[in-house]
Amino acid sequence: MSKYQKDEEISMIEKTRRDCIECDRCKKNCSFLQKYDMNLLDFCDKPETAYSCFLCDKCKAVCPVDLPGAKIAIEHRKKTPVKAIKTAFMKNSYKFRNNSKKKTKDLLFLGCNYPGFYQKTCEKLIEIFKAEGFDYSVDCCKKPVYEMGGTANIENIEKLCAKKNVKRLVTCCPNCYHFMKDRISVKVIDIYEWMIEKGIGKKIHGKLDIFFPCSDKETKEIFESVKFFIEDYSDTFKDVNCCGLGGGVNDKELLNIKKERIIAHNVPHIYTYCSSCSGIFKNGYKINGVKNILSEILDVNEEVSAEYPKNVMKFMFKNLRK
Repeated sequence: MSKYQKDEEISMIEKTRRDCIECDRCKKNCSFLQKYDMNLLDFCDKPETAYSCFLCDKCKAVCPVDLPGAKIAIEHRKKTPVKAIKTAFMKNSYKFRNNSKKKTKDLLFLGCNYPGFYQKTCEKLIEIFKAEGFDYSVDCCKKPVYEMGGTANIENIEKLCAKKNVKRLVTCCPNCYHFMKDRISVKVIDIYEWMIEKGIGKKIHGKLDIFFPCSDKETKEIFESVKFFIEDYSDTFKDVNCCGLGGGVNDKELLNIKKERIIAHNVPHIYTYCSSCSGIFKNGYKINGVKNILSEILDVNEEVSAEYPKNVMKFMFKNLRK
């Protein structure tokens, strides 16, 4: 392979083998790499560890040559697609979706986790969009399939938008926003930008201890809109790379490290704008004082639900379009 070969023509594993300078900054900033005593170059030759990577890409943020460990992990996972079969079956044609044929310029895309963890907040959003003459969708963006190493049928979302004449997809979930914004032809915006445009939502006062979701941590694209509703904030959890749900991993040792670091900050409230983060903090780690910024802005002030499966089933059959 020529050292001058274009990046888009080679895999991320090949690119890492070519460009890594072995400074070990990635290892110093990642509990996963530390556990397996490796840097990103070593990771290229250890596919058996791929499902322990949280895909947070903190390694990329600190890498002087901009190498993303998440892409290495996903490349490894694609070589064992059997692990993605169940996720693809559930998510590619999302089994609990709730869509309609109703035409709508703006489509509220609730994703799959917000309806499970924040039922009342979703109902409030649907009510607001209905008053503005817009429809909603309960569906999966297909990112979980991609992260497990499967083929994400994002074409299903593209077809849905085409049938409904959608001009803008308004996302609640940071994962949905970042995964779809460069993959579909429809313009994708976040719910906070939409609310600013419509003059909806209250300000949250005081200094908030914010946990940034992995997908928005580096660019903070969504947070630029979120800031409009916040008086002040602190990036309190810089030593925690991921909430623990990234990439569908189940490494209990690494999960405990994240849990301990979060609890060690001993803050009265953890504010996040990701329902997945909220869910694992409250239901997985049993941390009290978890507040979802979207729910707070809408003045719903909803607690994270512990009845995720029940709520998802409810939203599948809800008809709030009447």
